[in-house]
Amino acid sequence: MPKTAPDPIRFGPYTIRPAQRADLDRLTELLLALQDHIEASNPDLWHMNPESRGDLKGQIAARLRAESSCALVAEHDEDGVVGVIFGRIISNKRYTPSQAGQIDQAFVRTDHRRGGVGSCLVDQLCRFFATGGVADISLRYVVGNEEASRFWTALGFAPRIVTAGAERRALKMRLGKNSEQ
Repeated sequence: MPKTAPDPIRFGPYTIRPAQRADLDRLTELLLALQDHIEASNPDLWHMNPESRGDLKGQIAARLRAESSCALVAEHDEDGVVGVIFGRIISNKRYTPSQAGQIDQAFVRTDHRRGGVGSCLVDQLCRFFATGGVADISLRYVVGNEEASRFWTALGFAPRIVTAGAERRALKMRLGKNSEQ
């Protein structure tokens, strides 16, 4: 399925537009800030290792080229790129609907929040999803990330699947087994 990113739009002092290769440095900065935020929100979360942090720019570049995906930015007239959202269309003929939207990452700098920038990014990503015949959209956010919880809940997202985790040694102890097995 070919990518059809929405045309740029103006929203106050912001332009919401498709991300470009020239945005890579700022996108890397924003996604590292997101990662730091979610790791601080939940200390039990897996942490991104230093090698992956160093490879992040290359990973983002690959995502910008990926079919069935869309990366949008919010560019402020004075502050440059201050927000980003990544989404993709997932096809799975075993399920109905067979086309689903997945919001992979979304982040707006704290000094540009609470003014509708995040909602505008989501709205434009929905335009991309509509071109792919997407009727249902899902996402994941970290337990403990209260900002994300409030934002996504206000937009109507509700839990459907719970992903739970446990440290293996603690689990083995609870099972009454030797933790080294």
